[in-house]
Amino acid sequence: MIREFKAEDKKQIVDILKQGTMIDIDDINFITDNSNKIIVFDDNEAGILGFSTFRIWGTDNNKADIYAYVVPSSRKKGIGALLYHEIMKNIEDINLEFISTRIKLDKDDATSFYTKLGYEKWYVELVLHYHGSEQPKSSLNFVQYEDKYFEQYAEGLRTSFYELRKSNDFQPYLCCELNEEKRKEFLGNKENLFLLLNNEKLIASVIIYNNGSIGDIFVLPSYQGKGYGKKSMQFAINKAIGYGSNCISLSAIDWNTRALNLYQSLGFDIVQTTHYYRLFSA
Repeated sequence: MIREFKAEDKKQIVDILKQGTMIDIDDINFITDNSNKIIVFDDNEAGILGFSTFRIWGTDNNKADIYAYVVPSSRKKGIGALLYHEIMKNIEDINLEFISTRIKLDKDDATSFYTKLGYEKWYVELVLHYHGSEQPKSSLNFVQYEDKYFEQYAEGLRTSFYELRKSNDFQPYLCCELNEEKRKEFLGNKENLFLLLNNEKLIASVIIYNNGSIGDIFVLPSYQGKGYGKKSMQFAINKAIGYGSNCISLSAIDWNTRALNLYQSLGFDIVQTTHYYRLFSA
């Protein structure tokens, strides 16, 4: 039967996800966030066989995410369709620009299910892992973020990711506002944020978390093609290894072939592929 999600369901949902795909803390938070509407398909004997989530997002609250998952052994029995149509009742009276969903490719992916419903391919996200040794050290000096670099860093994000965001319709195309909220966000992340400077002028930046994951990495357009991307990645790898990580992870959009080629040339392997699809309002 379909029922509402309960707090004690979280562990079982995480466990069933691990049967078919790789998941990380971002996946868990996305699926079980308190702002989400969550329903589960609960079999009295076998327990939870699937679930679906729904959330509104966007600056104008005019977009929605839907995510549905059924354990591999219970697929093609109509459970996914039941969960999908039940969760879609949440949008009946909401004016949305589009609904998006994510499909992690596994041994029995659900792409055809969504395309038959009218969903269109949006973009592809890849997760890559590195299990290698330290990279050659560079003479370049990366420094930790300070508030005095706020304007440079924010503008660097805006210009460096503009083409990627525009080409993949990630709105807004200029990705961050130069406001106090964003200033506080950067300061709150300063322990993980490293900058490469030349006479106090920003060249490149990389975020490195102590759990071994690499976040936003960019080289300003005027410095691209000069080897700074490779050296920034080598710095990030060595920093993560220094934190004690034997598995370094990062994600990338498949559109960014230049970055993907760099990551793979350094020894990263693609370990998970996630397709994002959108259904536009009629």
